[in-house]
This record gives sequence, structure tokens and C-alpha cells, in this order.
Amino acid sequence: MNIDKENRVGQGRGRGKTISKNSESGSQQRSHTVTNTKKETRFQWFFQRAEMPDGQYDPETGTGLLCIEELSKKDKGIYRAMVSDDRGEDDTILDLTGDALDAIFTELGRIGALSATPLKIQGTEEGIRIFSKVKYYNVEYMKTTWFHKDKRLESGDRIRTGTTLDEIWLHILDPKDSDKGKYTLEIAAGKEVRQLSTDLSGQAFEDAMAEHQRLKALAIIEKNRAKVVRGLPDVATIMEDKTLCLTCIISGDPTPEISWLKNDQPVTFLDRYRMEVRGTEVTITIEKVNSDDSGRYGVFVKNKYGSETGQVTISVFKHGDEPKELKSM
Repeated sequence: MNIDKENRVGQGRGRGKTISKNSESGSQQRSHTVTNTKKETRFQWFFQRAEMPDGQYDPETGTGLLCIEELSKKDKGIYRAMVSDDRGEDDTILDLTGDALDAIFTELGRIGALSATPLKIQGTEEGIRIFSKVKYYNVEYMKTTWFHKDKRLESGDRIRTGTTLDEIWLHILDPKDSDKGKYTLEIAAGKEVRQLSTDLSGQAFEDAMAEHQRLKALAIIEKNRAKVVRGLPDVATIMEDKTLCLTCIISGDPTPEISWLKNDQPVTFLDRYRMEVRGTEVTITIEKVNSDDSGRYGVFVKNKYGSETGQVTISVFKHGDEPKELKSM
């Protein structure tokens, strides 16, 4: 049977479909309100004839809600809200194509442009970054232009520009005194045009350069400090009288000094103990291992930029015994 007209989705008692834009994230919410429902009434959302399980329905208020995060062109299409029960079914359709979709994107672009925060200056490892946070950015419906001293900037060897969903940025690589001055960001979205400016000079330039130099120095230290890159297991188990070889890869510039420790004491490389270094590969060999060789070993590397220790626990078991980890299984 047909549902009474008061139960029509988007009709009846003046309550119908709405589209709302979430300015916080650029998401879209489509909602429909139904009346004259009962406990068994079912509300469903469809997109291009396929049911959308993420749709929500609140039987207390009669509201059906569909939220689409990060709306894009892939969301273009026909949306259908359907309500049904033993009396029949009814539906309403939202055509989100063509001008309708363009209008939503234009409005989201306007909201995004108006949400742009004042420009901030930030020293980075590579240089100086100038940026503005936005609640939403769509590259197809929003256009950004950067200016330095009223001269339009283009991306090049030392200038990078870009956007994310929530940020518009300019990156000046290897900054120089000639980079000082006023910077302006122009954001255009439909008929809405907004300009934001900041002055990269004086103390602002000095502070950004100081942070740049600090981060650059830290990056050099991290890149060049002595490290144990890979190779050592957490635990090595071996039967007595066998030969144990442990190899790890190190890095550092200048080439690190290398030493091995056993239970935090230096290892003396005599008799059964040998160490071999080939480029970045370091190997310790222990011949005819016995129970006295069990313990916690570490390879310690250091250079002028820093040091690091890679550790491994060696467990030697007797003929006929099982390794400790097998006994515990």
C-alpha cells in the first residue's frame, strides 16, 4: 500500500530535504525528514542506485542524515532517500550534478577563503615557510597567487608553493637578504577575493633565519652521526662448540669508531674473538662458543656528531639441550 502523503520524504508538514556545508572540514551533509512513521519504518540512502550503508536515521526525530567527508567530483550523481514499511514506500531524489554541484563547490570555496588565517612565518630545515591555515581548500574552485613586493611569484629553484586540504603555503629555500620584504597571498573563490599580507623583514626575518640555521644544523647532525642501521637480532641462540657470526650495518660521517661490549664491558679481540670491518659492514665472530660466551653484547659506534649502541643477547646451550626459547614454548 502507499504511505500516506504526510509520510513523504521531503514533503508533509513543511519538512523536507536540506543540504548543509560543514565549514570546519569541507564535508557535506544531506538530510531528509519524514513524518507519520512507526517502529518498523525503514530509511535508506542510495547513490547511483547503490545503497549507502553509512547513511544514518534517527527514528525519534524522523531525520535521515548522509555525511560525505571531503566532497569531490567523484561524489557527483543522483542521491535518493527512501522510506518504507508495511504500508508501502516513498522517496525523494537530489540531483547533485551540473550547476548544483558547482554551486556547492563555489560556496565551499568562499567559506574556505573567508576562513584563511593570518599569514605565519616559520623557519624550517630547508629555509623559511610562509603559510595560512584554511578550513577547506579545493584546487578546482579556488585559486591562489603569491606576491613579493607586489611582484607575482612563480615556483622555481628556490621558491615552492602549494596547498593541502587545510593549508596554503610558500617555501623559500636557502633564504637570502633579497628575500626580505612584504609577501601577499591572494585567494580567489568565485567572486570572493581575499588578500593576506606579512612582512618578512627586521626581527621576523632574523628569527626565521635563526630557526632555519638551528634546524639545518640538527639535520646535519642527524644525517652524519654514528648509527647502527640494521642487522643485529634481539636474541641469538647457538649450540656450544659452534661458530657464531653477527653482522650489522653502520653509518656515519666521519667514519665511526667501533667497539664491542659484553655485559657493558669492552670485548678483547684475542683467540676465539675476531672483528672484521668491510665498509659499513661490521662482523664479530666467536669460535667454539661455550656457556661463558652467553650474555648481552653491544656494538658501540661514535663520531664527532654522536654515538649509538646496537644490542643483542647471546644464549649458548649444551649438546642435547633445547634452546631456552624452545623450552618456554
